[in-house]
Amino acid sequence: MIDVRDHGAAGDGRTDDHAALTAALLAADAAGGGTVCLPAGTYSISAPLGRHDPPLSRVHLTGVGDRAARVLASGPFAPVAGSWFMSRIENLMIDAGAHGGPGLVVDLDKSSLRHCWVLNWAGFGISLNPAREGLLNWIDDNFVEQCEGTGIHTTYRFYDSWIVNNNVGSTGPNLSVESGPVRILANHFDGAPRHNIEMRGNRLLTIVGNICEGARREAIVYTMPDWLDTDSPQVQIVGNNISNGGKEAPGTYPAIGIHSRDAEHRTSGFTVTGNFFACTDDDAGWTYAVDAEHVDALAISGNQWENRGFTIAATRTRGRDAVVSGNSSGNTGADRVVTTLAAPAVLTDTSGDRVYFLHDGAAVTLPDAGANSCRYTLKNLAAANCRLSARNGQSVDRQQSISLGPAESVELLSDGRSWWSL
Repeated sequence: MIDVRDHGAAGDGRTDDHAALTAALLAADAAGGGTVCLPAGTYSISAPLGRHDPPLSRVHLTGVGDRAARVLASGPFAPVAGSWFMSRIENLMIDAGAHGGPGLVVDLDKSSLRHCWVLNWAGFGISLNPAREGLLNWIDDNFVEQCEGTGIHTTYRFYDSWIVNNNVGSTGPNLSVESGPVRILANHFDGAPRHNIEMRGNRLLTIVGNICEGARREAIVYTMPDWLDTDSPQVQIVGNNISNGGKEAPGTYPAIGIHSRDAEHRTSGFTVTGNFFACTDDDAGWTYAVDAEHVDALAISGNQWENRGFTIAATRTRGRDAVVSGNSSGNTGADRVVTTLAAPAVLTDTSGDRVYFLHDGAAVTLPDAGANSCRYTLKNLAAANCRLSARNGQSVDRQQSISLGPAESVELLSDGRSWWSL
């Protein structure tokens, strides 16, 4: 146990304690590990605490009492920075001093940041692994006070780690993550953020049990990177409480937005299950609860949303292997319509579940396959074959038309360009 006062720290808020605190950290590192203890007080520093190369190793930096020790930056820099290996930073007030600097800029590896209060920052409250790779890290039980910028920001170098039990306020995203695997669990994201959770290109994310409120645009948003042709991030969005978003322009943004580059460059692999959506503030409102245009391998199930939560529809899904079921409304198949045809017909529906029984004289032209999420089921009850044709420039199973024999049936879905039988 190393008391920073033994290295000359004053903790009076006026004396520059940078040299004393740095000496204590280096002593713990040189000893092969140790706890650096800050008694109650305010420790003004003229440069960041930490070391970049080599990392501080097996060092525990902590305050006495319940966040009774404050580390205060005297200029526009992060109070805590550098690389930390198998180390802990915890139980501190980390005060950027309102000089325009971030709260923490740290490269963690098998380390934890716990029970800290981050305040008076700008740009980033907590910036994780901007320079070095690190895994098996815990970002746990921190309070990032509302300031200008991104609350918690990760790069692809931060992975196989946990972001749990934090309370984050910001004007940019509360959490902006570009990495994976990462578990994002039981956080409270609030303030007046652009997004509560922003995904910038990820792999194996688990987003469970968070409170996401007050977002100016989407509460949770995934944007496929423009340098990818295809993407399968494997993201679970489960059991979150999502409320009062879209405040920048009510009725313009969805609550959850999953955005492929375009119809030709698609993302896939999302589960949206068991979430609660609601807008009770007069200045809040979304277009959709979930907007997942051009997203494949998608399951939206078991969600509860109030009608006031969206202005257009509960969901928008235009992908392959996309299932919407078991929600409080807006489920695929809930609007099944059964029709009998005995004459040539041009179909026009673009969504829902449509069943057609075909009698003598029937012939069917399918609608435009573009932006069409309708499931067509056709059963031939005639004595002769019945022809099913695509519009000019499109196809059914790579043909201009197919023939449905007596007593035969077919189910058809669009991939956005052509029709395919199941």
